Amino acid sequence: MDTRDITSNILVIDDAELDNVIFEKVVKRVLSNSRIDACINGQKAIDKLIEISNTAPHLFPDYIFLDLTMPEMNGWQFLDELMRLDIDPLRLSKIYVLSSSISNRDINRSLSNPMVVDYISKPINRQKIQTIFEVCQAS
Repeated sequence: MDTRDITSNILVIDDAELDNVIFEKVVKRVLSNSRIDACINGQKAIDKLIEISNTAPHLFPDYIFLDLTMPEMNGWQFLDELMRLDIDPLRLSKIYVLSSSISNRDINRSLSNPMVVDYISKPINRQKIQTIFEVCQAS
């Protein structure tokens, strides 16, 4: 895929590989020219973002979809590390928590984080993705 034709760079961070496949299929129906990468935990995502920041900053994700519960580095730790490293100082990435948690505590904690745009309950569907991208493209 030619990077000039990409409408959005997207990173999904989730240890459930099936969820990542479903996410990619749903997003591709809405944004066929999107570039989607997946990481299975927060640490792998941090490593990837550091590499992108150092080698190809134009490929830094426009959107990050973040699960909360993962091994090695969970979503909360990822957000803390991303803030600490300051590899997205202009906050160009729009971060959405994408979780199966129905805990009000998780939802409120996510929404109170200044780096998080919104909390989305799994499973993701086409309508949710269309809403996100229509809102983001309008701004």
